[in-house]
Amino acid sequence: MATITKTDNRMRHLIILLSILTLTSCGVNKHLASSTTTVTEINNVDYFQPLSYIQFIEKGNKAALSDSLSKVTSDNLSLLLDKNKASLRLDKEILFANDTIKAKVEDELAYLVRLITQRKKLSGIPLPHTIDSILKNNNQRFALATIASGFGRRKGNYGGQVAKGAAVGILTLGMVIPTPIKSNLTLYAFIFDADKDEITYYKKSMPVEKEPTDEQVMEKQLIKLFNGYLYDKK
Repeated sequence: MATITKTDNRMRHLIILLSILTLTSCGVNKHLASSTTTVTEINNVDYFQPLSYIQFIEKGNKAALSDSLSKVTSDNLSLLLDKNKASLRLDKEILFANDTIKAKVEDELAYLVRLITQRKKLSGIPLPHTIDSILKNNNQRFALATIASGFGRRKGNYGGQVAKGAAVGILTLGMVIPTPIKSNLTLYAFIFDADKDEITYYKKSMPVEKEPTDEQVMEKQLIKLFNGYLYDKK
């Protein structure tokens, strides 16, 4: 009988999270905000270490989670949060005490993404236990959580998939012409309020067909996440 290792469980856990984010990556990208908290109240926002789930396509269109690309994307997002601290009203970064705590937060954020996507509103959704505990232990009212999800391709893979799509188009007399996506990046953001036990703000960006590790692309997406709420930038 095969032994299930901690690494196997971790990978299965990440695949489930990635599946949830992929299934909820489409739809309207209007922000949702609390009706009981004004934007002027939001100050000194602590922020969780960014989470990132980036896949890599080596052959065909089969994607696999890439630890290295995920780390690069997470690190870049962390640098951008630090760079934009003033406009985002950020204070201290919240570091995960250990992998168990990180996994619990990942689960809770994925649960919230799925629930908000279903309900299309924030009211009536309390803070999950682990996130709430972290905020209260840090004596912090507001906290930001960010997630990056997407994929990249091996150099040369995209051209091959375009050629295959064109061949299918010829065989079906133009009725079916599959167009592959070269790469993809979607960002998610939450602002939590521990005092009111609620989600103050939520928004996800529309997926952009750009390299998920591109810092300039990521910064544009990050700015758009809060434009019209924390600030107005043209």
